Amino acid sequence: MSITAASTLLLALSLPAAPPPAAGAVAQPKAAAGKTDPAVNAVLSKVQRYYAKIKDYTAQFIQTYEKVALSQKRELRGIFQLRKPAQARWLYSDPPKEWVINGRKMTMLDPELEQAFIDENFESAEISRSISFLWGNGKLDETFKATLGDRKTYGFADGRVALELVPRRGATYRKLVLGVDPKSGEVTDSILFETAGNTNRFQFRDAKLNTGLAQTIFDAQAPSGWEIIRQ
Repeated sequence: MSITAASTLLLALSLPAAPPPAAGAVAQPKAAAGKTDPAVNAVLSKVQRYYAKIKDYTAQFIQTYEKVALSQKRELRGIFQLRKPAQARWLYSDPPKEWVINGRKMTMLDPELEQAFIDENFESAEISRSISFLWGNGKLDETFKATLGDRKTYGFADGRVALELVPRRGATYRKLVLGVDPKSGEVTDSILFETAGNTNRFQFRDAKLNTGLAQTIFDAQAPSGWEIIRQ
């Protein structure tokens, strides 16, 4: 499995890479900011402010991936950690895996296969721009067309707002739906709807902000003897 294919497993607000424009394609005009419904703008602003103010973030997560065509559903659990300016880490518990973004480098460590997948140019990828607001950069309304949906449709808890995000440019997914705390702007749920009909859902719980995460925990290293696969 290449790191490009595996990138669709990234949690929470991690999005699959959007393909580059086809040769000869006519560029679409950039959507004007501020044209969104005021209620939607209020939610977008709170999400942006929430992630702009934090220095680091740690939360438990539950990931549920459902393949519609095969009627298969898989649940995984772990810990997500984020540290500004551009570091993130996913620790899966069963089976154990570790995903790490450290600036321009993305690494996935798989103890079962004794393999390390490494992408040295992650920062330049479209996926990096799509999730840049996690580090307080970028603007959601420039990347997505945003609307508000029915929280019950997505199974979000009482008090959560369903923020539906459709990519403004061609992508490998139809939409991303975020469950947002309307008071704080914290994203507690995310559901990625793939073009094939599959869904990838993350639930974040027990979030802790600004605990002083050490930079060294984002220095992912493969043990001696492992196979190294570079993108």
